[in-house]
Amino acid sequence: MAKLALLIGVSDYEPGLGPLPGAVKDVEAMQRVLQRPEMGGFDQVKTLTNPDPLLMQGEIESLFSERSKEDLVLLFFSGHGVKDDRGKLYFATRITRKSLKGELIRSTAVPASFVHEIMNNSRSKRQVVLLDCCFSGAFAEGMSAKDDGTVDVKEQLGGEGRAVLTSSTSTQYSFEQQGTDLSVYTRYLVEGIETGAADLNNDGSISIDELHDYARKKVQETAPAMMPKIYAVEEGFKIRLARVPVGDPKLAYRKEVERCATHGEISSIDRRILNEMRDSLGITPENAAAIEDEVLKPFREYQKKLQRYEEAFAEAVQQEYPISDAIRVRFQRYQDILGLRDEDVAPIHARCVPRKKVVEPPTQSVNISQPKVPTPLPVQPQYREERVSPQRESVQPQNPQVRISQQQEIPSRTDLEQGAATEKASSSGNIGKPVGVYAGLGLLVLIFSAIAVPSFLNQANKARQAEAKQYIGSINRGQQAYFLENNTFSSNISELGLGINPETENYSYAISPSGVGMTISTATSRKDGLKSYVGGVFLSNNPQTNESTTLAIICEGNTPSTISPAPPSLINGTFQCASGSTAITNR
Repeated sequence: MAKLALLIGVSDYEPGLGPLPGAVKDVEAMQRVLQRPEMGGFDQVKTLTNPDPLLMQGEIESLFSERSKEDLVLLFFSGHGVKDDRGKLYFATRITRKSLKGELIRSTAVPASFVHEIMNNSRSKRQVVLLDCCFSGAFAEGMSAKDDGTVDVKEQLGGEGRAVLTSSTSTQYSFEQQGTDLSVYTRYLVEGIETGAADLNNDGSISIDELHDYARKKVQETAPAMMPKIYAVEEGFKIRLARVPVGDPKLAYRKEVERCATHGEISSIDRRILNEMRDSLGITPENAAAIEDEVLKPFREYQKKLQRYEEAFAEAVQQEYPISDAIRVRFQRYQDILGLRDEDVAPIHARCVPRKKVVEPPTQSVNISQPKVPTPLPVQPQYREERVSPQRESVQPQNPQVRISQQQEIPSRTDLEQGAATEKASSSGNIGKPVGVYAGLGLLVLIFSAIAVPSFLNQANKARQAEAKQYIGSINRGQQAYFLENNTFSSNISELGLGINPETENYSYAISPSGVGMTISTATSRKDGLKSYVGGVFLSNNPQTNESTTLAIICEGNTPSTISPAPPSLINGTFQCASGSTAITNR
């Protein structure tokens, strides 16, 4: 039995495809961990950087040819994945280019179908493919077909003992590398092997499914919108890729840090636990700090990305509001590059959008040097639209002094009866206070407050409800992806790998027990004035093609409530929200 690997990295490209300086670094890092006897222990690790199509195809064919059934064969690719006009996946080479019409020139790239054919012809029954490229999931899922736009996974991959790990689903981009660092996905593949942290069951070896679970968790802590996938046939999940030293104190401490780190923070009791464990294992404070920094790095990178996005969005809002469609497109691109989901940036949008501020009417100063009563003047409330950013939350109302010098006779009894009441002055001064003035102003303030405050609160509630809509939508999509991979729905939010906190300031999120072929999730309001939501994903069969698909819906409660709406139902292929709720998505 032999272990052989081919590692391909493409950093340099023709105009039209951006350079990926980290791709060659990815190859070097993977070579390091696979070659080391105490880790990967591979007998042969060959690297190929910036090849042309002919050389790349020749090396791939050589890797899989003349192998025995027991040989373990691994193919790794880091670079651009591109699609032709029919949606077929190709691996870009250094000469890959497009025509003047923007169509891929196929002869300059290596088709995924070629790799698939070579793998099928190999005698090796233990095959591993690691793809760190855009549309990498298309290698396993397929992209398009003549009938319904899908290709059967088993039909495309076939074989036994085969596993394909991808940095993204077929509909996602892998996010661009920064500088010469490793790509996000490869970084955690290497880290899982090099530190031994990917040995999740502590049996001294790292299987393919363990490596995938470790890398996926880490990637989504850094870039939540990125969803690595694993596709395996028969025993492909359990192919053992690397070894782990048994009894390594640094690894034991690292795994304890992984357990203690919650959303990037270590609690006071966990800090005590770690300090005791550090001392008992004989780890120096310096080494312990280095391990903790590495474990917490994904959380910190995620927070920095949120901060950069918020700074950019607040700046844009101050310059222009409403934001134009062109600027929104650019922010969507920025969000994609940062690897952030819609639900990650929704709270930022809610904090930064302009809100109308109601300014108190100006107070009046009355000259009482004459024993006369001033005539009430009409005073209009002043409005100012203030663009609120995270650093600028309030606005101070103007307070001009209005001086009145007109003299007027003291109102008669008839005037008093009509509402211009005057408080009698003391017997020594015979001075009257203009009660009617202040009563009129107070009435105006109450009227305009009654109009403006509910409007302001309504806008704030809509922003809070946007969180629930985004989160339930993400859970629905996560369930659909989970079903595609596992042929069942998940009963746990954390298992979907979405990074959604079950308890936020405004809502509680949960996946409710449901029947066969369906799953229900809820967003229950924790505050009065907010609507609650329920989402559903249903398995539906097409009677004409006998194929199954998943359909999703979100139902919004018709009125604010701290009780989630009743679950929706799917009747004869048509969604129906329960009484008291209304469908807001149906796809």
